[in-house]
Order: sequence, then structure tokens, then C-alpha cells
Amino acid sequence: MQPERRAAGLTELAVQRRCVSCRQSRSKSDMMRLVCDEEGSVWPDVLQKAPGRGAYVCWGKCLNHLQDRHLRMAWKGRTSGVDQADALRRRSAVAFLRLCRQYVRRVRRSVNIGRDAVMHRMWIHTPMLIVLAMDAGEALKRQIRQACTKREGAGLKTACSSFGNSALLGEFLEREKVSVLAIDDTPVSEKWLQYCIWYEQLLKTE
Repeated sequence: MQPERRAAGLTELAVQRRCVSCRQSRSKSDMMRLVCDEEGSVWPDVLQKAPGRGAYVCWGKCLNHLQDRHLRMAWKGRTSGVDQADALRRRSAVAFLRLCRQYVRRVRRSVNIGRDAVMHRMWIHTPMLIVLAMDAGEALKRQIRQACTKREGAGLKTACSSFGNSALLGEFLEREKVSVLAIDDTPVSEKWLQYCIWYEQLLKTE
């Protein structure tokens, strides 16, 4: 890597923005960018690529508790009417769901689906991320978590998380229901899981 490129990369990582809700400055990568259209409606720019002047909000709690007054202050009254914060949360949930679906379908061929396939993969010596539907049976949850504990005891990196329900996981994979799945544990898959969690949190605020 050339020195100037390395310096540019470090500068990009160091870029910070101030959250419109908590007013704390954080790395751009830890925040969601917001944009305001000509009609005064606020939209999520999850990938931070939309043109125009943006504002930023922390993922998670700040987005969940964002209020209209925060948005009015960010754009100096340009936002239209009331309930923009609620509309933004709904739009964000849709954006997260779309990203979750796109990621899983892109790596579908490498996803292990169902108890037998996931248990078989447990002993492949690669980092793995396991996702259990929250409505999965208790026996399945117990079996998967015991196997995860054994993997970790053998020094194999394993992450296990619960998310959504079997119908939603099935929808991601174009199946009727999926109670458990396993994918490679990578920075991209971890980001995917975080989108899933934020999506679920936003549903709870409605």
C-alpha cells in the first residue's frame, strides 16, 4: 500500500459525526446517515451513499428514541409536519429487512439450514455464526447451545444468537420455516446479524 493511500484510509476510519439525538461524536461507521428530501421527509441512508447534506444518528438506542425535534434541529426546520421520527423508524426497518434478505440470498449456497445440517457443520474447523429462531423448540435450542459450548471448548470460534421467528428466517431463504441456520462468521455476517437485531428492535418501538 502506498503511504498516501494508507494515510487516506486512516483518515477515513477517524472521521466522526455528531448524533442528532445524544449529541455525542462517534465514528461514521457506528452511525446511520439520514437524508432529507425536497418534500421534507427524512430517509435512512444505511449505506451512506445518497447525495446531499446528511445528518447522523447512533445505531440502536438513539434511533429507537429519536424525536421530531431532533430532526427539525438537524435540518433547521426543513422537515415536514409531525411523526417524521416514527416514519423514519419504519423506513429504517424496511431498509434493514431488505439488507438482511439480500445478504442471506447472496450467500444462500453456503448456508446450512436445519438441525442436521448445522450439527454436521459444528466440527468443521472454521469460525461459524449460528442463528436460532426465537420460536425454535426448547430441545433444539438446548442441543445447539450444548454443541456450541463444546466447539468453544475445542478452541473453535463460534457465535450463537437468537433472532426473529422461523417464518422470518424462512422468508430470508425462500422456505416456509427455518428454525436454525449456520453461516461463516465473518465481519460481513456479523454486520448482517446486527442489521437483524436493529430491525427487531425497531419493530418493538412501533
